[in-house]
Amino acid sequence: MRRTIFFLLLLFSLPKAQVWSGGTAVTIPAGRWEIGVFQPLKYGQTEELEWSVHPISFLIIPNVQVKKYWGRSDFGMVSTRHSLVYPTPLLRKLRLKGFGNSTLADMDVGGIISGDPDISEIPVAFSSRNEVLITRHLGNGMQLTGKFGMALAIASGDWDKRTTVDLPLVYPRIAVLYNGYGLNVGADLIRALTKRLQYLLDVDVQLLPGSESDFFLEHKSLFLWSGNDRIRISLGYKIVYGHYPFGIQWHLFPLFDVQWGW
Repeated sequence: MRRTIFFLLLLFSLPKAQVWSGGTAVTIPAGRWEIGVFQPLKYGQTEELEWSVHPISFLIIPNVQVKKYWGRSDFGMVSTRHSLVYPTPLLRKLRLKGFGNSTLADMDVGGIISGDPDISEIPVAFSSRNEVLITRHLGNGMQLTGKFGMALAIASGDWDKRTTVDLPLVYPRIAVLYNGYGLNVGADLIRALTKRLQYLLDVDVQLLPGSESDFFLEHKSLFLWSGNDRIRISLGYKIVYGHYPFGIQWHLFPLFDVQWGW
């Protein structure tokens, strides 16, 4: 169970005016708050500026994201999204002898990061992702969002490749620390099925030029049910495919979340 918690901390902290705006270029209304079981806490500072943070993991993986809505263009509504993550505390924690009085081996989380004594200290590091989002209404209740961006990482020293977390979903989100930069492109399609039910289909590609593990693809399919502007439930699946350090693999994961807004 504790191993699962650490995986989730890594996954969801390594980085949505209309309610439930999700991964679109639209920001949530001024003064509105939203949070989910696996979604960050979001706050609409103004009609065009939205902040978000993963509150539970913040103490061990400080993180923040801001989305700025710039207006309409010939292509649709345009926003930029910028995030900053400080992963060093958690990565170092995973190499320490214990959390409290337990060792990593006792907690069944051994093997996440090698404890080899000849591996140097994990450096102080920051990663930032900057993206452009363009959302266009297609008619018939459909909305398409395109996104592209770049991730950058800086560190106080060199990384030892033996400190990577070679897990699906997790590795692509921290691989930029070892490569220095990465590129991403993707698209989200939302279709209104009824007044309360929507269907989401998305594809995201991450590229790490110059790395042996240079290509990752994620596809998600979700049904989204909104009871009102106070609660939303999502159910679906995610498929991930990637060139990992240990070879090419793909995985299928179930997805479920509950979000609240006020």
